Amino acid sequence: MKKKDLAIDLLEMALARRDEPAALATALIALDKLSQSRPDHANCHYAAGRILLVMSQPQLAMGALRVACELDPGHALAHYYEGVAHWLLGDRSRALTKILHALNVDPDLFDARYDAAVIYYQRGDYVAALEHLKRALELRPDDFPTLKKLLQCLLGLDHLGTAQLTHQRLRQVWATSEDPAVRGLRSYVLDQFRVGPLRVVAVESLLPEGDPAVLYSFAAHDDVGLAFTVTLETSAALREAEGGWVLAISDREVHAHTATRWADPPGYHVLKPAVVQTIKRWAGLGDEAD
Repeated sequence: MKKKDLAIDLLEMALARRDEPAALATALIALDKLSQSRPDHANCHYAAGRILLVMSQPQLAMGALRVACELDPGHALAHYYEGVAHWLLGDRSRALTKILHALNVDPDLFDARYDAAVIYYQRGDYVAALEHLKRALELRPDDFPTLKKLLQCLLGLDHLGTAQLTHQRLRQVWATSEDPAVRGLRSYVLDQFRVGPLRVVAVESLLPEGDPAVLYSFAAHDDVGLAFTVTLETSAALREAEGGWVLAISDREVHAHTATRWADPPGYHVLKPAVVQTIKRWAGLGDEAD
């Protein structure tokens, strides 16, 4: 039987009561006493670092976790959470270095896989992000955030066929998930792209409601802020007409339907080019604005 580790026991008790500041402080005091009697015990410093992260003290946490890594270079979780501390302090480069170090120690560390993918995605390195997301999905095939990030990567790489399958899988996971946090979602960011000088954020509604009901919303931002929004929407009146779904444009003054209509919601690979053309026309951009 594996010998129990008091430091890990204290950490687990603190995490179970993470919303109680007194419990967190008590665990830190106990860990400090333990580290005084066992200064070379890596898990003491690791546990203290984890608790300090919960207490929103990333600078102090980083110091404790760094000591844990020095004492035990093979402590994958210590490397990973030191990376998290760097991330919270705004140093994404050092965060990625530590997270990748954690993965060298433990290639199956799911959270490290996901976070590495997020950092690569934010850098625009969709190929590197994709590799980590594929491995993360091997570990947790039904993880909604991983599927969402994978879909964003595939769209960023214009892998539209695979993206379509991933999109279907994402919606299936949402519809069947027993996780309240997932089932409670009503929308999510599907895609981000540029049309000339405009930055466009695409949001999909998982449960369109109201009249009109909006399935997709494309918010076009310029250097000042939100310029206008293109939506794919339907209404009772539209459903009675020939085209049940229409692209509409809203800015500070108007909400107008375009001539682009479908009887049924189009696939995203069909919708996105139509939205791009609509944005170009409304913003007065030429065809070279891609």
